[in-house]
Amino acid sequence: MSNLTDFLGIGGGGGGLTPKFQEFNSSGTFTPSQELIDAGGYIEVFLVAGGASGPTYQSFGGNGGEVIIKSMYLTSTSNISVTVGAAGNTGGSSGGSSVFSGASAGGSDITALGGIFGAWMQRLGAGWGIIGSGSNVDAAPGSGTLGYGAGGGYSNSGIVIGKANSGQGAVPSGTPGSGYCLVKWYE
Repeated sequence: MSNLTDFLGIGGGGGGLTPKFQEFNSSGTFTPSQELIDAGGYIEVFLVAGGASGPTYQSFGGNGGEVIIKSMYLTSTSNISVTVGAAGNTGGSSGGSSVFSGASAGGSDITALGGIFGAWMQRLGAGWGIIGSGSNVDAAPGSGTLGYGAGGGYSNSGIVIGKANSGQGAVPSGTPGSGYCLVKWYE
């Protein structure tokens, strides 16, 4: 008869895989281990682009960076380039895109697009909500995905200083957040 710990890998019983992760607060390289490939090569990528700030000549905030959650299988231990998008400049500029170049190790490439400072240009990730058009525009910032990629608010009522590596957008003349990447796997 087997013990439950033999299947779960708890208490030294063996049989289980160990969860691993690597965070990227700036651009870098992810190198899959041979143990990861031997365990099937399955990874999960949480990728966030840089946020934008609203323009000083308007009253709307900038979009949060796009947030993408994707699973894939890797087949080799080749290096994977990870680009973490920069935050937009204060006073109205778009955020930088974040890129996970998984195709180099047999997976797929992922690009999360940087937030835009024009409220009518939306990205994935619930970064901005807008109601109306022309001079009758009223908006509420989107909450983002798990708090990442949240949008800047209308008329300085939202995020003034985005957290680093959050992808948050910011109000006009505010400071948006830079991007982020988290890779999770088992070996």
